[in-house]
Amino acid sequence: MKYSVLIVEDEALIARNIARRIEQLNPAFEVTAIATNGLEGLNMAKEHLPNVIFTDIRMPEMDGLELVRNIHEKYPFILCVIISGYTDFEYAKEALRYEVSNYLLKPVNYDELEKTLAALETKLLAALDRFDSVTLLHSSNRAKEIVELIKEYIHKNYQTQIDFTTLASEFGFSVPYLSKIFFKYTEITPSKYLRNYRLNIARQLLRNPDLSIADISQLTGYLDPFHFSKTFKHVYGISPSEYRNE
Repeated sequence: MKYSVLIVEDEALIARNIARRIEQLNPAFEVTAIATNGLEGLNMAKEHLPNVIFTDIRMPEMDGLELVRNIHEKYPFILCVIISGYTDFEYAKEALRYEVSNYLLKPVNYDELEKTLAALETKLLAALDRFDSVTLLHSSNRAKEIVELIKEYIHKNYQTQIDFTTLASEFGFSVPYLSKIFFKYTEITPSKYLRNYRLNIARQLLRNPDLSIADISQLTGYLDPFHFSKTFKHVYGISPSEYRNE
């Protein structure tokens, strides 16, 4: 099988060269899309759901670190590799926070790229083995049941601090593969589903003038009212107070 690759690089010549080398060095990988900045890369990731993303750091619109942060949050099953001309330790440290698979320096050493591709292939094969070995996943009906159980758990526990690592282990999965199953049937990750469910409850609670914003924050599982308000505005375009006054 071929593993799909998205390259995010603002220099077209470099992007094409990396794409060509990836396919030459390891035929298991196929470059299916190239983006010229992080924002375009994020949109392409949503559209194509590649197995792997190779990204530069310094780009217009959205840089590579912001891209991998978004990928880590929204599509944790996608593997990311950073290719950069910068050896800055802070970049590397930040990248590790988002579990990037490797950090390659420009100009790319092709021996290092080949080793990286081999490691990625091993990871992807191991993940596929785990995915296929779980009997539950052989039945699409059973997979759908799991998705419904996750939804039910979220509906009952949205006021608490839900730990998706613990939840995933209950089904015998890693978080990335629980996310992949959930995404397959809902087109949204569990964390985003939880966020949307909490905010929908919050909108209902905002109709009650006796509840403060801080009260509603607590009642919907947000420990920090500021974070609650920021998230609400990010999703709906207005603050909770503005929504209440509409």
